[in-house]
Amino acid sequence: MSSSRGALSTQAILSTYLPALIFALGTGIALPAVPTLAKSFDVGFGVASGVVTSFLLGNLAGTIPSGWLIDRFGRRSVMIAGPLLTSLFAVLTAYSHSFPELLIWRFLGGLAAQMWLMGRLAAISHGAPASQRGRLVSWMFGMDNTGKLAGPVVGGYVASEWGLQAPFLAYALMALLAFVPILIFADDTPRADKLRKADPARAVRPMSFWQIIQPRLVYFAVVLFAGLTRGPVQADLLHLYAAYSYHLRPAQIGYLATGAALISWPIGFLAGWILDRFGRKRSMVPGFAGVAIAMAALAFSAFAELPYEWYVVLFFIAVAAQALTGGSVQTIGADVAPDEARGTFLGLWRFTGQGGAVLSPIIFALLADQVSYGSAFLFTAASALAVSFLLVRHVPETRELH
Repeated sequence: MSSSRGALSTQAILSTYLPALIFALGTGIALPAVPTLAKSFDVGFGVASGVVTSFLLGNLAGTIPSGWLIDRFGRRSVMIAGPLLTSLFAVLTAYSHSFPELLIWRFLGGLAAQMWLMGRLAAISHGAPASQRGRLVSWMFGMDNTGKLAGPVVGGYVASEWGLQAPFLAYALMALLAFVPILIFADDTPRADKLRKADPARAVRPMSFWQIIQPRLVYFAVVLFAGLTRGPVQADLLHLYAAYSYHLRPAQIGYLATGAALISWPIGFLAGWILDRFGRKRSMVPGFAGVAIAMAALAFSAFAELPYEWYVVLFFIAVAAQALTGGSVQTIGADVAPDEARGTFLGLWRFTGQGGAVLSPIIFALLADQVSYGSAFLFTAASALAVSFLLVRHVPETRELH
């Protein structure tokens, strides 16, 4: 993706947006079946949340290795491997014979999904100018919401008609379909060995992890707390909460997920335009502040044991606020990535953010299981407030750095 190509170029559509859309449709089809499949093994809420956290742990484990592979071999190889492995592990997930086995395949599926995401982010960070990155990243994530508009409803119907295995088999098929445009249209990013041959000065002293992180510590703090904020929603833990607290069936969860995607879709595209037109902070600060307010309201709803209708309204408000932040943290990462170690930096960046996204569902589940659902929501609200505080007080406008 060269810098001359716009956010809606043919190359961007075919190599990034189209496979992202197909991949997201498969994810959406599998989504309603995940909490129900976990519940089918007769485990409690705290244990069942492992089906979410294991996937996130796989995401976490795949970050730094994927970044290194991108620097070493280019993004094309990583992007090709991701969908193929995702398809394999989706099939194995469908035929899990025990809850521990289910956790293993979910972990490996999360690792494969991270490879696919890292390849996309590397292409945008390397090739896109700062004036277009907000749209490219946000619209890439917007494809996820587009695919999830129909996916969860289809997944809920498929699970109801053909059993819990069927949505995961459909997910495997969609991952294979996403592989095709990647194979045909995806450009590569420069490999480390080729860069060093072209510019021998780059081979003198590779950057260490500390040299990458130390000048950017405040940015890593932002991505950590953003991960803590977004983790429970991104991991669909709120659907697991609804399944246990309100006894929802797969079809009902599918309707909620589709409604969330329908709300997020236009807001996510608008957020990309705001990021490029007005700057990163003017989108992120109100977005994360809105998440804090919505999560605090959900905490009140849980404490007061308000009826399901209240939960639905507050859930959609939280989703709308989250959508305003969609892609913004990854855009900042693309802004401040060093040319000398772009893939490794993005691996560390995703590791930090994904670390927060993995830790937060664990904390959420522990608080919900051992204290109360309301305290779990309050933890997420506090994390969102921390992001807003860091942005207002300590982070310059990254778009102006270019």
